Amino acid sequence: MAIASFRHSVVFRMAAGYGLLLLFSVAVISAVFYVATAGLLRRNIDQQLGSSSRHLAQLEEQDGVGALAREIDSLLNDNQDSDTEIYLLLDRQGHKLVGNLTDWPAGAFAGDGLQQLDVVRLGRHAASRLQTRVLPDGAVLVVGRDMADVRELEHMILVALGLGGVLALVLAGGGAVLFRSQLQRQLKAIHRTTTEIAGGQLDRRIAMGSSRDEFAVIAHDVNGMLDEIQRLMETSRNVSNAIAHDLRTPLGRVRGALEHSLRSPERQQRLPQEAQRAIDEIDGLITVLDKLLQIAEAESGVRRQSFESIALRHLLDDMMELYQPAAESLSIQLSCHVEDDPCVLADRHLLAGVLANLLDNAFKYAGRGAHITVSAMQAAARVHVCVQDNGPGIPDAALSRVTERFFRTDASRHQRGNGLGLSIVAAVVELHRGRLILSHANPGLKVDIDLPSASLTKS
Repeated sequence: MAIASFRHSVVFRMAAGYGLLLLFSVAVISAVFYVATAGLLRRNIDQQLGSSSRHLAQLEEQDGVGALAREIDSLLNDNQDSDTEIYLLLDRQGHKLVGNLTDWPAGAFAGDGLQQLDVVRLGRHAASRLQTRVLPDGAVLVVGRDMADVRELEHMILVALGLGGVLALVLAGGGAVLFRSQLQRQLKAIHRTTTEIAGGQLDRRIAMGSSRDEFAVIAHDVNGMLDEIQRLMETSRNVSNAIAHDLRTPLGRVRGALEHSLRSPERQQRLPQEAQRAIDEIDGLITVLDKLLQIAEAESGVRRQSFESIALRHLLDDMMELYQPAAESLSIQLSCHVEDDPCVLADRHLLAGVLANLLDNAFKYAGRGAHITVSAMQAAARVHVCVQDNGPGIPDAALSRVTERFFRTDASRHQRGNGLGLSIVAAVVELHRGRLILSHANPGLKVDIDLPSASLTKS
């Protein structure tokens, strides 16, 4: 299946989300900046108007209206703030005494307070901020400021913020495109590899390069999964070939023997004997299939429901009692050592089957007069079980392969068996979340099984 179109892909949604988040952030920052800047200017202007108004009111209170009129006239002619300053003094009848306002709305100065008004200042309309104060004798003092320059500054701020928003939009778009290209490059590499693998090229892997980002971690995990899948496929292929070979040979023998008996002049005497031999061969095949089913069942994990806490001392005592007669008949010294009271959470029958497989192998390959030791001990949160013999052991080249299904060393091919015993052991140990370690005992073979203790597994 092709990669989804950009509009419907996660790349588009993530890029769009990134762009919208950036624009929203810029808008919030711009609004805060504008409100803070414009608000600060207006607060400063209001404070200045209030201060000037109080100063002039105090002058009137001390020296009278005449002194106040002279002060206002002086302020209007001192060439300071002449472009923005507004002063107006009205008598109690509302007649202008002094000031630079030539027209204003009727009733605009009826009471104290700040207000925003459009007035005519020196013959020019001006949107102004005015502080009105009614004096004790009924006169009205107006102190104000032409807000044209402030409005122009606010307009410039808005234009600058607008340009910044457009620039942010361009950057967001560029970032989204860059983000999309980077993300899709990685996704296409994964898609291309998975498509090739789906086409049968199981050796293909995702190129990771030198990056250590999240995609490199995903690529590493996917490559590890593909390695395991390839190994399982090869194992399955080898197992299938081995099953076909191991079934074909005995079935061929059964068919050949029966056909020869039917064609023989002495078929009446030979048929019962050959039929019994055929039954024995078929029983052997059933045993092989049963063992394969045991391996599959262990690998699937379905037997974990039957796990219980098992004291290894009792289990090993039962195994020693079972195998001691066979050991005596073969002059084998069979001994068992258990330290403390190790317990594991396990399926009793599966664990007994593991020990039985290991003891069977030790009896078979170590031979008459051998010395076989079984031991168990607990160390911290792990339980260690060991089966060791002093037989010929396993060659170095075969030590890492003996748990493969149907694998048999050259020296053991003349002995009866099917190469599934250690495969079952490995599968059951894996089911119990343990580790199986085979090593040389010099002489002989040492098989270590490391299992979590029952207390650790329960917790």
